[in-house]
Amino acid sequence: MSATNALVAIDHDDQVGVLTKVMAQWAKGGSSRVTFVGVAPALSAAMTNPNVVSLAKDTEGLMLKDLKDRIDQIRNDVGAPSNVHFLSGRIADEIIKAAVLNKADFVIKVADRALGARPTLFGSVEKKLIRKCPVPVWIVRTEQDRPPARIAVAVDNTDTAPKRAEAELLAASLVKHSAELAQRFGVEEVDVVHAWSAVGVALMESVRSRMSPEQVKSYVKEWEDISARWLDGFVTAVNDRSSGYGVAFKPKLIMGDPQKAISTATKELETDLLVIGSANRSGIPGLFIGNTAESILDSVECSIFVVKPEGFASIVAPNL
Repeated sequence: MSATNALVAIDHDDQVGVLTKVMAQWAKGGSSRVTFVGVAPALSAAMTNPNVVSLAKDTEGLMLKDLKDRIDQIRNDVGAPSNVHFLSGRIADEIIKAAVLNKADFVIKVADRALGARPTLFGSVEKKLIRKCPVPVWIVRTEQDRPPARIAVAVDNTDTAPKRAEAELLAASLVKHSAELAQRFGVEEVDVVHAWSAVGVALMESVRSRMSPEQVKSYVKEWEDISARWLDGFVTAVNDRSSGYGVAFKPKLIMGDPQKAISTATKELETDLLVIGSANRSGIPGLFIGNTAESILDSVECSIFVVKPEGFASIVAPNL
């Protein structure tokens, strides 16, 4: 596996039990190196009252000591060569900078709170990492008490992309990461999830339309057939190229808006880890942008591995 340098980010709010299990098994899958980064908020930075500043600094010290104790506890369990850094500041920004400086292949972090503990399932730190970190970000659900046994990758139709070359590069990267993760964890099959919809159906079915139900049904069936042919061809090509991983890719065609359809598919497939592309701005299908991205990420109940397109530049740490 080419991704051998992991940056494990832990903040003061993280529950790290599942992270220990995931990283310990990941490290067994091949030559690996792990950098642990413990990050505490810079509480005293905005304070002006000297007494409050002193209390805030004491609290920062307690947080860093707690981080050290937790990292020491899990470090030996991982079983890979590792080093440790302790930082303070804006948590997501510090993690991104550390990923760049350490030339990490990916960042892994546990979700701040358990599922259902807040209206959205990912906290602000996770969302900022997903939006702005230039390397892949793996967010592990604390509810999952074992490493991933079912992996899925979400892809879009690259044939219809306005920027087809870039879309194909992204799709190849998503497949590569999902294959390498499957190989690491001994997962033999990866589900390739493609959400499709028939554009304009709502208008065609409205009272203003003169189209018959049979015509609408035929139109929808054509969209489904186009999507199925593309997905079958894509998966066949992926299996031919990825034979060296010992992983088989299986197509999963789902109808509906990606925000709901992908979430539904991961539940039906009992997915533990979803590999998906994301960016703030792009014309590339398969990259879920802005509110759409957060809607998908907030609705899935599995861990996620988020991949950026080639050439993505972070405004936090632009010089990768």
